Amino acid sequence: MTFWHCLHAEWIKIRTMRSTLYLILGTLAFCLGLAALNGSSAGSEFADLSPADQASFDPLATSLRGYLLAQIALGLLGGLVITSEYGARTIVPTLIGVPHRARVLASKAVVLVGVALPVGIAVSLAGFLVGQASLSGAGAPHLALSDGVASRGIFGGGLYLALAGLFGLALGTVIRSTTATVTTLFGVMLIVQAFAPALPGELGAWVSKYWPPIAGGQIVTSYQDPDLLSPWAGVGVMVGSVAVLMVAAFMVFRKRDA
Repeated sequence: MTFWHCLHAEWIKIRTMRSTLYLILGTLAFCLGLAALNGSSAGSEFADLSPADQASFDPLATSLRGYLLAQIALGLLGGLVITSEYGARTIVPTLIGVPHRARVLASKAVVLVGVALPVGIAVSLAGFLVGQASLSGAGAPHLALSDGVASRGIFGGGLYLALAGLFGLALGTVIRSTTATVTTLFGVMLIVQAFAPALPGELGAWVSKYWPPIAGGQIVTSYQDPDLLSPWAGVGVMVGSVAVLMVAAFMVFRKRDA
């Protein structure tokens, strides 16, 4: 099989998984709902904020906060691309048909990005439009699509969610279990982020600045916290961590029995 044949086969697999459509629709619905709630709530409270809090008010992050759970959904989709094959034991005929294992995993990664990137951009765009409309309706500071920071947040948010998908694919390849992959995604992407401020001293500051999901998440902010990485530097950290995980996944996938 050529690489093109592998891409076509992987496209059929991901397109026909029922979980793909449910994950995409659920992610879109959740992000839209959270953008509307956040925008309305933050907008109504803006007038009561202190001058310092008003100066650091972040309308972009307010509307794109849904990325926190969208990253889990697309990470799960990435994991399912391979764990579903291990669960159903279809990985065996897959590897019999295509003995070149690097080609199999590479085609899964390409097809996954082909799905996750446009979905991530669409989710970010929809969340932005709904969130900014809610902020505008409440009389709070808001952004327009023509603002440069808006396009960075929308397209950068889509890129970040595609990276989350690859993150899940790498984890799923190494772990092989859907349940364990989901648990690990929650721990790495949400639990560490939630508890980072509570970590002591330099450790807490380092984790808050360089932990890949936290650093990468700066791409959907319009207020630059001086203690954190800049948006594109943060995405660079996320890209580096995903690249390392994918290399590990390729090595494990080549050496293990199916």
